[in-house]
Amino acid sequence: MKAKNQTAGPSIELEAVVRKRNQITLPGQAVELLDIREGDVLVIQVMRGSAVLRPVRRSYAGMAKGVYGNADDFVARERADWE
Repeated sequence: MKAKNQTAGPSIELEAVVRKRNQITLPGQAVELLDIREGDVLVIQVMRGSAVLRPVRRSYAGMAKGVYGNADDFVARERADWE
């Protein structure tokens, strides 16, 4: 099962090895917990000798779809009010 909330559950520490040309293979458990897929972008935040790696979420487009009802109906109502 994929984790949807990365703050839930215990904190874990995993190891990855840096290979030729600075390539890192992420442990399968980290990939699963963070729901990382091929082509995803990861951000590395470096602070005082430590690094935090986190995925950039794929897209927020459509995240609130339907929250305010049907967009076509809304536009039709707005246009009717203009007349």
